[in-house]
Order: sequence, then C-alpha cells, then structure tokens
Amino acid sequence: MDTNVNRISLTIPEADLQAIQGAMQILQDKLLPHLITLTSDDRIELPKMGDKTVAFVRKATDYARTDPALRPAFLDMDELGRDLQAVDQLGGLRRVLAPIVDGLEDSMLAAGSEAYSAALSYYQAVKVAARSRIHGAQAIADDLGQRFPGRPRTGNPQA
Repeated sequence: MDTNVNRISLTIPEADLQAIQGAMQILQDKLLPHLITLTSDDRIELPKMGDKTVAFVRKATDYARTDPALRPAFLDMDELGRDLQAVDQLGGLRRVLAPIVDGLEDSMLAAGSEAYSAALSYYQAVKVAARSRIHGAQAIADDLGQRFPGRPRTGNPQA
C-alpha cells in the first residue's frame, strides 16, 4: 500500500458538525440510560445469540408459549419477550450505526496515517538538514526526537 497516497481530505462544515453533535447528544440522552456495560469477563462468559441462533431462540420461545406444560416454572415468559424485543430494537439501531462507526474508524485511521506519514517525512527532512548543519534544524530534530515514539536514541546524536 502506497503511504504517499492522499486517501482523505476531510473538513466537516461547522453547521453539519453542530447538527451531528446535537444528534449524538440526543442518542446519549435517550439511548444510554437504557443500555448496560459488561465487563470483559462478562463478555467472555455469557452465551452469545448470533445470526445462527436467532431462529432457534424464536422457535423455542414460540414452543414455550404454545406448550406451557413443557416450560420450566422458573422461565419468565414476559422477560423473555422483552429480551427478544430488545434484541430486535437494538439490532435495528446497530445496523444503522455500524456503517457510521466503521466510517468514523476508517476515516480516523486514514487521516491519522496521513498526518503521521507527513510528520515522519518532515522529521526525516529536519534530520537531514541537521546533518548538513542548517541553522535551527538540530534543535527541531532534538525536540522531535524526544517525542518520536520509536526506539530510544543511542550513539551518534547527529544520526
């Protein structure tokens, strides 16, 4: 993949950004109070209902409703119904939000990659200028070198 390709040039107009932030505030105000947060252990331990098990869950629910003699006494059919309704509601919201979140993550990755690549190019040019003893370049190279997330500098400080 060519890292010199400009994949993204993004500027969200202020009016659009304000409208988006308003919509997100509505989501936070109206949706977050209904959601829960699981721990990492919870996520691992809970049985998962995926695309392949949805039909099983729906069919088992139908049988439990139509044939109550076989239903365990501890099974709360009202709660089961609420859980299935929640899966449907949340799934619908997730289907709408997933491409937005994916687009945000991809756009952030591309923009960050381009910014980081440009900064690395500048840093390399400054290091070359410092080796050529261009006035002020060494101070910039030293300052950026302290912030560069690469390996710690050892040996020749002109490198």
